[in-house]
Amino acid sequence: MAEIPSPDTLEEKLLLDRLNRMEQGGTGYYAVHMHLSDLKATNRKPHFIRLAARNFDNIINQHDATLFQMKNADQIILCRNVPVNETEAPVEKVRSLFSEDPLTHVDETGLGEDRLSTWYDLSEQDDFRAFVRVVGSLVLEAEETAKREAQEAAAQQKAVGQPLTAQHLTALSQVLPRIPIDDLIREQLCLHIGANGPEGVIFREYFISIGDLKQRVAPGVNLFSSIWLFQYLTEALDRVILANMAGRNFEQINEPISLNLNIGTVLSRDFQNFHRAVGGHAENVIIEMQVIDIFSDVDAFTIARNMLQQNGYRVLVDGISPVSMQFFDPAILEADFIKIGWGKEFENEEEDDSKVEDLRRIIRDAGAESIIMSRVDSEFAIQWGLNLGITRFQGFLMDRLIDTVRSQGRRARIKKDRARSAAQ
Repeated sequence: MAEIPSPDTLEEKLLLDRLNRMEQGGTGYYAVHMHLSDLKATNRKPHFIRLAARNFDNIINQHDATLFQMKNADQIILCRNVPVNETEAPVEKVRSLFSEDPLTHVDETGLGEDRLSTWYDLSEQDDFRAFVRVVGSLVLEAEETAKREAQEAAAQQKAVGQPLTAQHLTALSQVLPRIPIDDLIREQLCLHIGANGPEGVIFREYFISIGDLKQRVAPGVNLFSSIWLFQYLTEALDRVILANMAGRNFEQINEPISLNLNIGTVLSRDFQNFHRAVGGHAENVIIEMQVIDIFSDVDAFTIARNMLQQNGYRVLVDGISPVSMQFFDPAILEADFIKIGWGKEFENEEEDDSKVEDLRRIIRDAGAESIIMSRVDSEFAIQWGLNLGITRFQGFLMDRLIDTVRSQGRRARIKKDRARSAAQ
């Protein structure tokens, strides 16, 4: 869990202390406030903010300049006797980095307000006082945020329990094969959505509910505290669900099913045992693999993908975001399906025509019938996907839609039966 900084170590507080120690008037000093907190959510990701900060490395190394990174993502560069043109250069590089964001746009006449940066000449009393007021408000905001984060972190730690350890993992690996899991297995539909609503089931994904599993076998342990140990746990869960699914009669499975597995599991003896149980029905089984797992060992993924496809299985790459598709063409993975995850941040974003067109082109090149949008929880998400040519969706909203369709069907049958009885 990330450490929550104390108020005394907040960058805002350090900057305010520096101003309080500064000689009256701040002779030779000026400051530039970069308003990165006003960027669109998709551009305000931590790695983008870090990239912006690196543009100031040269001026910090070569001059008397300090970069303060605010908790809200703003950045303030405090300079002493630094040529203004040398500070303007990195500011403009940051503007170029986020050139597609409305925040960086300036009036072509040069007379409009620059929303990206505010400059303060600290040798001027009015500017100095105004800057102190701004930093003071940032201190208060940061202290409130840090306090809230500390409370949330404490509450979360209390709720989720002690960190997962290797000893916990060993014990869980030994107990998992011996406990009943039928009631912990969940399923989620992937539907084809047309102009008039659901038009068919693409597959049913089966998975183990981690929350329910935690309550049954490790109620006092935070299973997510270590990404690496959790990875080993998912491999143990893979073996459990493969053994469970291998006991099913695949001749009686009418709709395709999908299982989300680690690449190591696909290449293991446990999967070979599952393959024997599947028999000649591999075309009805889709194997999902996470993109983060894929890029940790592309060669192993290539071997696993080829083996699966040669044996009649279909391969799905999971864990891709709409934003990442702008920088990475998922078609190079040669999978049968690509699953991209819907995110709440897209609901409030102004549509950029060029980006939308790029996504539409990528989806078209990959084959719209191979693209699945997951984590769909709103009609807006469905419409967003349909506008890009996506027609296959998965998420809790899909489950509710199919329940509604079935309920309407039951009501129609009841009404028909009653009408038939009345006629008799």
